[in-house]
Amino acid sequence: MKYTVAEFFSGCGGFSRGFSRTNRFSTVLANDIKPEALKTFAINHACDGISPITIEQDIRTITLDKIERDLYMQGVNKESLDCLIGGPPCQGFSQLRRSEEWNHGKLIKLRGYSKLSVDPRNDLVLRYLEIAERLKPKFILIENVPQMLNHGFHGRLGLLAETVVEILEKDLGYKVEVGVLNAANYGVPQLRERAIFMASAIGPVCLPEATHADPRSSSFKASDKKPWVTVREAISDLSLPSQIDEHNDVLGLSKYLETSSEYANLMRSKKNYPCNHDTRSYRNSVIEIITEMGQGETWDSASLRMRKKYEEMTERYAKRHSITISEANNSLVNAGKIKSAFFKNYYWSAYTRLAWDAPALTITANANFLGSGRFTHPEQMRGITAREAARLQSFDDDFKFITSVDDKNHTNKIGVSMDMIGEAVPPLLAQALATRIANDLDK
Repeated sequence: MKYTVAEFFSGCGGFSRGFSRTNRFSTVLANDIKPEALKTFAINHACDGISPITIEQDIRTITLDKIERDLYMQGVNKESLDCLIGGPPCQGFSQLRRSEEWNHGKLIKLRGYSKLSVDPRNDLVLRYLEIAERLKPKFILIENVPQMLNHGFHGRLGLLAETVVEILEKDLGYKVEVGVLNAANYGVPQLRERAIFMASAIGPVCLPEATHADPRSSSFKASDKKPWVTVREAISDLSLPSQIDEHNDVLGLSKYLETSSEYANLMRSKKNYPCNHDTRSYRNSVIEIITEMGQGETWDSASLRMRKKYEEMTERYAKRHSITISEANNSLVNAGKIKSAFFKNYYWSAYTRLAWDAPALTITANANFLGSGRFTHPEQMRGITAREAARLQSFDDDFKFITSVDDKNHTNKIGVSMDMIGEAVPPLLAQALATRIANDLDK
């Protein structure tokens, strides 16, 4: 038996893709305001003889009657929807000027300050709950950044999350479980923590158990869990990317490279070599920086190392030419031997490389910009492609990111595709949630 799922704030559909991968759910409806993302959603979710209805509209302006009518057209009668899923935009809950520093899989430093003022996007959560009240689905899922759990509302930290739980439990009659899940613990090759609200109208509920763990942890050997999936396992079987001006929308490149990775085999296309695997040209100033970066090295560490190297170089040059340190430094800077960027205090993961033998850090909508985080290829002088970012998010290679609303074969606007990928729920994390829900529905 297949169950039904409707997704709001769907983006390109990573959340519902995970539901589809269980072969237990059919997605019947989706809503978002981004046209390219919604087109991507529609094309990738048209399966099983059911094409989901897509609504390109602000959720606050869609009438409840329209939602109900659209579901009825999909064969979903009132109060018969099995699962309602969604992740309200996280900007209202994230922190301004925030960056996360990870060490051995643990969040060790959070820089920035909380945005505690009232944000108009907060009412998106409440609108989502109004839709839930009308539809009365058997299960409700809300996904967001962990900061949502501590977000200020009406002047008190954490009140927003408490209000959401109170509405679900007391007003709507659901049993609710809330937790923070790390996607890496569910087979996603990425350290990505997300707050999950799971609500059930059919009985007690609990979040899925982790299937993977940090192999360096003291408890790993005694557990029955698999080790975290690494960047090498995730992307090393992909051929060298094409340059954007050599792009082939239909077949991409020639073939996969050999791999023994269970994860890569799970992700591989059953049809053609995947698209969205293009790279772009980078400024010389960017290439000069990433040339010096080691795998997994932080910006603080790299800049300290390079400053020490430049200091020693300057001293030798000054001594050899019998000039002052200042004169030697100016000569080396003018000759391009000293890169001034390494004397700047960027945040800790700026321009840094992924490490082959560890999961990626959080893939964001800014993954197209190397200065925005650890998005540089482990070895090559380039950033990761959209396909590599998709692999790190656990999108299978048959999932095609459409970057033009007018052409279903247009896939080469890297910024547009990266925006979709970075904002998505990792499908394998969603699949773990969906499997849990399907098992409860079966009972």
